[in-house]
Amino acid sequence: MSKTPIISREDVKKYLCSLPYSEFVKIATYYAESNGISISSDMGDFARINLDKRLEKLGINSTCPCCQSDKVIKYGNRDNVQVYKCKACTKKFSRFTGTILEKSRWQWELWVKVLEMTLNEYSLTDMLNVLEKDYCCPDIDIKTIWLWRMKLYHAMANMPSEILSGVIQVDETFVRESQKGSKHLISFLSKEERIPRYGRHPSKFGVMGPEFSTVVTAIDDRGYCVCKVACMGRLNVETFYDLFDEHFNSPAYLCSDNNAVYDEYCKLQHIPHYVKPSDYLKVLKDNGLDPTDLKITDADEREKIKHKLFNDDLIDRILIDGDSDVMTYNMFIKAKNKYNLSLGRVNELHSEIKKFLYSEKTNVSTKHLPDYIGAFSYIHNWRVRNGHYPTSQKDAEEIFVELICNRTNLTISEVTNRNIDLPKPSGQYIAKLAIETERARAAIKNKYFKFCPEDGMTTFKTREYLYSLPRKKLEEIAREYKIKGRTTMLTYVLISELLEQDDIREKIYWLIKNDRNSLIDEEDAEAIRDNKYRI
Repeated sequence: MSKTPIISREDVKKYLCSLPYSEFVKIATYYAESNGISISSDMGDFARINLDKRLEKLGINSTCPCCQSDKVIKYGNRDNVQVYKCKACTKKFSRFTGTILEKSRWQWELWVKVLEMTLNEYSLTDMLNVLEKDYCCPDIDIKTIWLWRMKLYHAMANMPSEILSGVIQVDETFVRESQKGSKHLISFLSKEERIPRYGRHPSKFGVMGPEFSTVVTAIDDRGYCVCKVACMGRLNVETFYDLFDEHFNSPAYLCSDNNAVYDEYCKLQHIPHYVKPSDYLKVLKDNGLDPTDLKITDADEREKIKHKLFNDDLIDRILIDGDSDVMTYNMFIKAKNKYNLSLGRVNELHSEIKKFLYSEKTNVSTKHLPDYIGAFSYIHNWRVRNGHYPTSQKDAEEIFVELICNRTNLTISEVTNRNIDLPKPSGQYIAKLAIETERARAAIKNKYFKFCPEDGMTTFKTREYLYSLPRKKLEEIAREYKIKGRTTMLTYVLISELLEQDDIREKIYWLIKNDRNSLIDEEDAEAIRDNKYRI
């Protein structure tokens, strides 16, 4: 008869130490339930002690987090955690102070797992199921996990941003204003009540007004990006400069659409500016150069047409201190091909942002949007730096260490007391936007029309708009008004003549209409398809 082998206490210790945390918790929970006892407090203390030791190994708060003095002494224990006192400023602190782990009683492995699931874009429900089933967290709820995820996003958003160099592409994308989770809704349109939105409900005035937040994105030819929520509504050069200038290191070229903000910035910093208008493909198509349906197949003839369009400032070009006449067509083509000047990377970045925001998230409140966009930038740049997307537990732990070492924390009170703190258009500007939108809709007979930054009407000043137009277009307008001597007039004289025309404003709205690829924004198109909204 064989005897049952005797397992020593040391063998049990070694076995328990070899287990993943999730398996250890299962055994401990089984022991507690079998003996009718509660060990939740003991497990919390165990987690705090374990975290304290890990932070000590990482060198977190080895100096005073308040004054950075290294003259610190031990000052007793609190909740089984060593407390320190700074002899220089007399402040008391622990290894946890100012870190994402402050006041946490969750084990290291749980934090890493939640970060891993966050990086892999798990929904909150899926995260809850994993923590309950695999990590024995029966008391955890959706709100706790959401706060956990927000702390991680906030920490990633506050990591040092990249410095962009070489050829930099820049553009805006727009996210509809949302006050998800707020008990008291605030309207950013004067004399308008902000009512809850159910289903698709398009904005009244589009991306130029405070119904959208403007996310500015920049990406260099290495793939590194800087993305920031800049404002509500239209972007101005001052805001762009304040947010992005420190992240640019002597760019070789700045590539953008026809938004005047980037041209102003480039002139201010003396940066060569590649401009690709949003109607670029439309202009090519109107002149028989549609890439998908070539009517003109002769290469020389195509080049002649492009050359003429370039000279008339109707297609892409390079501006030097705002002047497009510095470069000949051949010089432009050579520079464009050599430096691969385009907007391809930044457009792809916009697609990635929208996927990140809407893949497993029902909506993102605007007051939290800066953290989401900042976290997206950090993850994107981590992928570029490491050559792969962070999906594994090893990747998550590496990132978690970086977040802790950066010492950034978001408290519950900070989350609950947040407001939308972004620059907004003035009430006077919104009123002007409303008037001009209705005027433009009446002029072009399109009730869905909304202004966008590339229209060149951000200030609604007629003279300023006319000065932004290519000389060729000014002469075409003058021809319609039968202004004599238009081809020989100095530009400022020609513009003065145009400003004297009674219906010049309506003419401008028709110009904008003709330059548009579409007169109905996607938000309106979606609402029409759903038959839930009528303007």
